[in-house]
Amino acid sequence: MTCHMLDIQTRCPPLEDVDPVFHPGDLNKMFERIVRTAPANRTLNDKEKEPLESGMTDYAVVVHSQPSSEAATEVSAVLDSSLPPWVITLENFLTPEECDAMIELGYKYGYERSEDVGALKFDGTHEGVQNDRRTSENAWCSTFQGCRQQEIPMLIHERMAKVMQIPVNNSEDLQVLRYEEGQFYRTHHDYIQHHAERHCGVRILTFFLYLSDVEAGGGTNFPQLDMTIHPKKGRALLWPSVLDSDPSKIDKRMYHQALPVEEGVKYAANGWIHPFDYVTPQAAGCN
Repeated sequence: MTCHMLDIQTRCPPLEDVDPVFHPGDLNKMFERIVRTAPANRTLNDKEKEPLESGMTDYAVVVHSQPSSEAATEVSAVLDSSLPPWVITLENFLTPEECDAMIELGYKYGYERSEDVGALKFDGTHEGVQNDRRTSENAWCSTFQGCRQQEIPMLIHERMAKVMQIPVNNSEDLQVLRYEEGQFYRTHHDYIQHHAERHCGVRILTFFLYLSDVEAGGGTNFPQLDMTIHPKKGRALLWPSVLDSDPSKIDKRMYHQALPVEEGVKYAANGWIHPFDYVTPQAAGCN
């Protein structure tokens, strides 16, 4: 790489004529549609149910938090701050075989100590840093290593994309997690500020996949919502990191933590979703 290309602003000039997947009001509409169209939530008998799309499971949606039981008719920063945020789970989103396959891919590509975003480097990227707030291990099912292109990861990415109606390439590579007894991740937010200046844009959604049951502990806790979602093999947890009224701004209510595993081993996977293509700029070092 030549010297002038070390500067990320030179290497990755702003993109023109790109449209984000969310405009004001679209986040609420997406969650409402997901709840309304979940296969196992349809109020039809088995004969009347529409056939499942290819690659889709017969998942049910459970709403743990929502702004209102009525469809949103107003987009407002005031409503964003005064009404509860969205938190839903998709039960039986993954099959047991898919969960087991993702755990094994984690072993294939190597679980290593998890890191947080660290200091800015000279080329505009950021260091990874280990700390005592995050003691889990993770493996990346990445495009670079060829993991993302394998059958099961591709199927999961496509299923997530169909549910959200957001392109597959707007999702980061899946980060496969392993928490052994006593391991945890203290309160944090998935929104990363410097992504606002990158081609991918900020993380707008977290699609969290539970790959195993856990005998005790290991829940995903939202302190400001006084809510804990417990691990269950095949369950997915979906929440926003941004506001419905401005999908570029952080929703500060969505801080969360992985509670310590008290008994057993917790396997899970992070899927982080962006307003723009993530995969293409990642290959060019522009994220």
